[in-house]
Amino acid sequence: MGNFDDIPITSPDSDRFGFDPFASAISDCIHSIENPLGSVVAIYGPWGSGKSSVINLVRHYLAKDAPDLDVINFPAWMYRTEDALAVGFFKELYAGLSPVLSDQTKAAGALRKLGANLAGASSLAGMAVGLFAGSVGEKATTATLDALGGFIEQGEAAEDLQATLADALREAGKKFLVVIDDLDRLSPEEALVIFRLVKSVGRLPNVMYLLAYDREATEQAVARRFPSEGAHYLEKIIQAGFELPQPDQSHLNVMMGEVLNGLAADLPEIDPVEFGNLFHSIVAPELKTPRDVFRLANTISITITPIKSDVFFPDFVSLETLRVFRPAVYRAIRQNKSAILNAGQNDRYDQRETRSAQYTSMLLRSESEEDHEHLRDALMRLFPQLQNVFANMSYSGTREWARQRRVCSAEHFDTYFRFSVSPKTIPKAELDYLIDDTRTVKEIQDRVREAVSITQAEGRTKASYILDELTAHGLNISLDQGEKLLSALFGMADELFLEQDEGRGFASFGNNRLRLHWLLRSILLDRTTLHERTEILTRSIVGATLQWHLDISNDAWQDYHPSNPDSEPSSEAETLTTHVAAERLQARSLELLRAAAASDTILSAKTPARLLYDWDRLQPYGAGEVMDYITRALGDDTKLCQLASAFLGKSYSHGMGGFGGAPGDLVQRENDRAQVDGIDRLLDVDEFRRRLNEALGSDGLDEQQKSTISRFLVAWERRDAGED
Repeated sequence: MGNFDDIPITSPDSDRFGFDPFASAISDCIHSIENPLGSVVAIYGPWGSGKSSVINLVRHYLAKDAPDLDVINFPAWMYRTEDALAVGFFKELYAGLSPVLSDQTKAAGALRKLGANLAGASSLAGMAVGLFAGSVGEKATTATLDALGGFIEQGEAAEDLQATLADALREAGKKFLVVIDDLDRLSPEEALVIFRLVKSVGRLPNVMYLLAYDREATEQAVARRFPSEGAHYLEKIIQAGFELPQPDQSHLNVMMGEVLNGLAADLPEIDPVEFGNLFHSIVAPELKTPRDVFRLANTISITITPIKSDVFFPDFVSLETLRVFRPAVYRAIRQNKSAILNAGQNDRYDQRETRSAQYTSMLLRSESEEDHEHLRDALMRLFPQLQNVFANMSYSGTREWARQRRVCSAEHFDTYFRFSVSPKTIPKAELDYLIDDTRTVKEIQDRVREAVSITQAEGRTKASYILDELTAHGLNISLDQGEKLLSALFGMADELFLEQDEGRGFASFGNNRLRLHWLLRSILLDRTTLHERTEILTRSIVGATLQWHLDISNDAWQDYHPSNPDSEPSSEAETLTTHVAAERLQARSLELLRAAAASDTILSAKTPARLLYDWDRLQPYGAGEVMDYITRALGDDTKLCQLASAFLGKSYSHGMGGFGGAPGDLVQRENDRAQVDGIDRLLDVDEFRRRLNEALGSDGLDEQQKSTISRFLVAWERRDAGED
């Protein structure tokens, strides 16, 4: 099974499906025929059911128990036209019988002429050349031209030729078995040629035939060709027929299980119950013959290679099973991603029956109705959301699906159908690199900085997907490596606050600031004491950027002093630090803000407005530090432009369309917005406006700076007019 080769077995030791006793019985049957007269034995079985293996086992037993029996093999599948089949049949028959006929020239000639006679005049020359141009095992050395001359002789009837041949075979006293396998590979018309040839050669003494074919398909072909005779046509040819025993399902399951165990050997341990449920509901029902096992094994062994670590192995095996055996269902899943993944969001029980019918039609339209029940069960195991449709259960989703890289998670669905990692996530190898305990802070930062410059799905950076993936696996990251990760990301946080990763409008998907908060909580909460996470957070925030230090210190403070008076302080299990540590963080934030103002870097930061409001919030009441700083800044045209840019934000609108079915916007519209609520706490509003208008005529600003000021003033006026 190492190479998953679909090669028939040749000895009883290799039998995995219980064919050996069956083959032994057929061997006994053939061996027991004392005076065969063109006797025909048939083995019936569908394509891929193991007929060739049984024939090999029959030959094994005949070689042991009937050494006086010569086996003549006719590989019918090698001859792909009716003329070629006729030539090949007599070619192999002549090669097999010639040893006992070589001393009887008349009988040997009778066989050659009988072949030419039965092949028909239209193929006479080809027949002659084909018979004597050489064949496997042929010992005759008659020249081609001499043979052709013999064929052309007239006046010898087929009955006379056959009688001459029969006398010679009877006197020889040796038995022959002509084995014709792989009739399944022939077209119906080609298979019928074989039956006609066997029937035409007729009752040759000491000659037997062993045929293997799909009985149902062959009888249908005969019925089309000979409608008046139908199955009776074959009954006149076959003396004994044996139905190939159906392999025990457990044998097929065990063989497939061995293949899957080998492929999964280097993967993390998989819950055997979870895998078993998927295997027995999706994989096992499709394994009906040994060839089914080989076919699926070969497929999975190839397709799993590029994404082996990036999928949930049981899900991948299940989907590949559907792709091989139920391609229409596979396509329906691929084409209806949104409907499937969002199936759990509708909890209207009064619509359950209607939705079940809709989803059944959408996913199982191609399948017979008798298969619908077990296929619905299979799909609910792959996509638990569908339990909301097909069962009386609401199941919208869990983060565990993303951690396991299940196909039912939106982040990883595409990986299973692209055979490459979905653009909505990152390869597991990259995740493993970041959470490897041997990684340094610098190595982590270098890898994330590289990801900042790479754009993936929805226009987001790869860095944003790294944050998502780390958050999903937060519980699996060691606390030591978690602290290292937090220190690395906190130290470059400003580089991660990117506009393209901001969610907005109907396409909102959060932002990297929120993702950092989610990551922080996924690593620390639920598995540390308040003291432990206080220590970790205090150490990891030492090198944090200014804005991120403010975010964390404010978050820690809000745990004890919610800004919403109606909210209660957080419980200890949800609190980031002790109250004392939160106070220290607030004090440290104020120090950092004062230092940024003193170095004139506060207005050039990414979010200067937020820094100014935080500074105002943290300074002692009545100190007026921010007002004093901005008053001085208003006298500098460059700083004035920086202030205008700081308070110039964006809003997004989406036209919904008019009455009567008028179409709305398909994309969002971006608008300038003056973010000036509470600005009077920071500066003299009238003086700020006066200086902005004055600066528009200044020679000290370039056109881009003036454009920023103009846009801010227009947006402010629009806001004052209630048009924002």
